[in-house]
Amino acid sequence: MNILLTNDDGYFAYGINLLYELLSKEHHVVIVAPKEVMSAKSVSIIVDRPVEINKINDHVFAVGGTPADCVAFGLSSLNIKFDLVVSGCNHGLNVSYDTMYSGTIGACLQALTYRLPAIAVSADCNYDIVEENFLNVFSHIIDNNLLSKEYLLNINFPLSGPIKGIKLTHIYYRKAATYYIHKEGNIYQALRDLDDKNCTDIDSDVYAIYHHYVSISKLGKTLDYNS
Repeated sequence: MNILLTNDDGYFAYGINLLYELLSKEHHVVIVAPKEVMSAKSVSIIVDRPVEINKINDHVFAVGGTPADCVAFGLSSLNIKFDLVVSGCNHGLNVSYDTMYSGTIGACLQALTYRLPAIAVSADCNYDIVEENFLNVFSHIIDNNLLSKEYLLNINFPLSGPIKGIKLTHIYYRKAATYYIHKEGNIYQALRDLDDKNCTDIDSDVYAIYHHYVSISKLGKTLDYNS
């Protein structure tokens, strides 16, 4: 396949280069990723200024924009017929409400507007587990025809190994509490309390990653145009 690989941690990040190394064994992969960290940008795009794009080499482009900008540029301007967009591997998990804010997920949502299948990949900095298991997970997705133009696949690797298997999951309804602590002057520190460790929903993404399973959730849907 021709795969467009992006992320929200920057083209230089370890996670995206790990996926490039793994996917390039059998596929043609082009990295189109932000020049700098663009975490929590969701599916935002730049509309009020020019976007600088640097060709690092024949398979890496650094974009002065968001993950969604990267996907839009790659799919519209590289004259490559891409078959799939892969976003990640993110430096941190994208479970529950994280998916609303994630630039990793936002890149995949942008891909859906081009009617292209997309996979988001995240891990809690445990890249050894990703390196050992990603290609098996990728094969599982292909072999079971899980790719779709109607939704993205959100993959989260477990917090620790050994991996017990792969679970198709839904997003956990996290009882998250956001609060702010006054520091000084007009400055406040934003914090969150999460109940993830208390999750008993065995079919959820959060339960899976705490119990040594790779979580795959289907997220989003393209607009129902007739054309």
